[in-house]
Amino acid sequence: MGSTRYDMDARFDRAKKAGYASKSASEIFTQNAKRKAHESMNPHGISFRESRDSAVHPNSVPIILGLDVTGSMGHIPYDLIKEGLPKLMGGIIQGGVPDPALLFLGIGDHECDSYPLQVGQFESGDEELDMWLTRT
Repeated sequence: MGSTRYDMDARFDRAKKAGYASKSASEIFTQNAKRKAHESMNPHGISFRESRDSAVHPNSVPIILGLDVTGSMGHIPYDLIKEGLPKLMGGIIQGGVPDPALLFLGIGDHECDSYPLQVGQFESGDEELDMWLTRT
């Protein structure tokens, strides 16, 4: 966190190259097939996540986006990676938050999910945000 900015054009180019528009959710979110959380998203042993100011982001605003990753709402991360994240980040920035730092939480069902909570890292760059989102 701290040295990258959200770049809409770069994000759209990368999404096109990655084939987000034509790939299925299981092709994008590969952790689902493994039936376990990505190691970096497992909150066990994490004492904190932080959003810090930097030269690129002197006024960081931490934003946590909790995503329901149960079967009933599991399409939301898929919708975000396909087209929603650029709209979300664009809206936040155009709304007057010049230095947003977004963290993704994956929230499942504590009774039946092996990993009912997944925790990303605060990021501002388009590539880093895509990385954390696809790890949910």
